[in-house]
Amino acid sequence: MARCDCALVILAHNGVEFSERCVRSLLGASDLPAELFLIDNGSTDCTPELFRRLAPEVRAAGVRLHTWRNEENKGCSAARNEAWAKVTVPYTVFMDNDTAVCTRDWLSRFERLMTGDPGFGILGPKLIYPYVPHPIQCAGVNISRLGRIAFMGRGRARRDPRHSESRRVHALISACWIMRTDLRERVGYLDELFHPVQYEDLDLCLRAREAGFAMAYTPDVEIYHFEGITTASLGDQAYRSTIARNSQKFRQRWHPVFKTLGDELPPDEYRWLQTGELGLTPTLDLTYSASVE
Repeated sequence: MARCDCALVILAHNGVEFSERCVRSLLGASDLPAELFLIDNGSTDCTPELFRRLAPEVRAAGVRLHTWRNEENKGCSAARNEAWAKVTVPYTVFMDNDTAVCTRDWLSRFERLMTGDPGFGILGPKLIYPYVPHPIQCAGVNISRLGRIAFMGRGRARRDPRHSESRRVHALISACWIMRTDLRERVGYLDELFHPVQYEDLDLCLRAREAGFAMAYTPDVEIYHFEGITTASLGDQAYRSTIARNSQKFRQRWHPVFKTLGDELPPDEYRWLQTGELGLTPTLDLTYSASVE
């Protein structure tokens, strides 16, 4: 079993069945992190019991486990920052609890790519839906000159050649990414201005970019993402309001920078495709992939 110099940070605010699937997919992969942070962010379901049950399995696998419960939901930035501050290895991986490993040797691939290019600050995988035929959810983020956000490749075929090569991107989403742990000292932590969630990850990417780091996407690592489960506890209306509010904060902060990013996509690419438009078959398929073809 390969061991990587990576720490995984997973927050859970309810969604216990997704959290269990996520952690078990990690333990079933062909490589393991040095550290795992499991944070119960004020859950009201049986997440605390799940984490107690999983703890002996994680430790038996030789992974240093750090786990605690926040009595209330501190939001994404504050809760992740608390864990990130405690990481002792070179690389930190953020994962939403509604993700699952697809590429069996995913961590080794991530680590190898980061080690191979010291210019990378943050690296993101190909996020795919867990339902057949597994279309792409996000292959990196493009930001228009007006601050509109495009999840590149959204809804396209898993093996679409346009998203089958590594490339630098404007930003990434933190549903899953690997970053240099010392970004916390070099560009700072996730900004709690974007409480409780949304745009804190894009903001960190642009701050890292200003500090001279590159954001990159790789199709060599694939991760399943259910999408929307992690934030579902906010409720639909509150979530929409949060997106609108944090979008405005993001645009106000970064609008002078948008026009300098380059590589703007055609206008259609910034239209948010609803789940019903993606051609998903309601058949759950979470098989491991030994290699990405």
